[in-house]
Amino acid sequence: MRQKLILQNLIFISLIGLLFACGGEKTSKSLSEPNDSLANIQAVRDISKEIENNPEVADLYYRRGQIFTNEKYLNRAEDDFLEACKLDSTNALYFFVLARTQYAMNQTMNASKNYEKAILLKPDYLDAILKLGDLYFVVKEHDKSIAKLNQAMKLDAGNARIYHMLGMNYKEMGDTSRAIYHFQTAIENDATDYESNLYLANLYAAKHKEIAFEYFKAALKLKPKSVEALFGRAVFEQEHKLYKAALLDYRKIIDLDPQNYLSYYNVGYINYENGMLEEALRNWNTCTQMNTEYANAYYMKGLVYEEQKKLSDAKLNYQLALELDPENALFIAARHRIGK
Repeated sequence: MRQKLILQNLIFISLIGLLFACGGEKTSKSLSEPNDSLANIQAVRDISKEIENNPEVADLYYRRGQIFTNEKYLNRAEDDFLEACKLDSTNALYFFVLARTQYAMNQTMNASKNYEKAILLKPDYLDAILKLGDLYFVVKEHDKSIAKLNQAMKLDAGNARIYHMLGMNYKEMGDTSRAIYHFQTAIENDATDYESNLYLANLYAAKHKEIAFEYFKAALKLKPKSVEALFGRAVFEQEHKLYKAALLDYRKIIDLDPQNYLSYYNVGYINYENGMLEEALRNWNTCTQMNTEYANAYYMKGLVYEEQKKLSDAKLNYQLALELDPENALFIAARHRIGK
């Protein structure tokens, strides 16, 4: 009647207005707060004057769009890049920056079309191919993403990012063997690839392979304070009853992230496994103070109270767990058991 341990696995729209000599008032979406640096404001005004005198020069719109991009005024940047593409439909760079801007604005359909136009104009445009591969991965069109990444591989066979993204696609598709192969190839091409090491660690951990420890070690060597890597390793250690090592890792996590309620939950679970019921209760009380909606902790507290014959406390905690997760069979059975 014990719950499985849970791995903790991990856009932006800010409305702003801007008035420039180049146009009227317009609402923009931004990646972050705009910079509004005086130098760039003046640069926009200067280019806007040039555009008034030379409205058919595409590069002027491109240059102004780049400044708007740097200042995080993406709507204005998009307008300028659209105009640049209209005036010079043979320049792959213009379609690339337009697509990149639209992708940042969550216009994925428009972005994919314009990345494709850039690649059509320049078939060896590696940056555009990689960006499009990323986009297709994000929107879960994995076959299209893989096709683009394979196209990119022909241009740059040693690019670790390509293999990493292929691994990501195959992982999402449930093809673990291919995912592992591509993550390993990514590391062969870039030993500093933290993410590929971490994914390999978690994939091998899911298979209960001890080699997972080597990849957790490699990931932590690259990022010693990675809560994600420490948590993954701690769970793997806990599942293999290496409790002392797991507790050390959970303590490191709590030092780095004092509000990490799952670490408190799992420390409580280890204490429960070792018969330290009062200590386990303290850990789970801390967990539910940090996250009042974490049903598993209430359920585990209920188990302890039930073992201690404190049935009213057990009933209360089982009820709290059920309110948060009414369909959970373990919770339902526990509540019925106490009711009887």
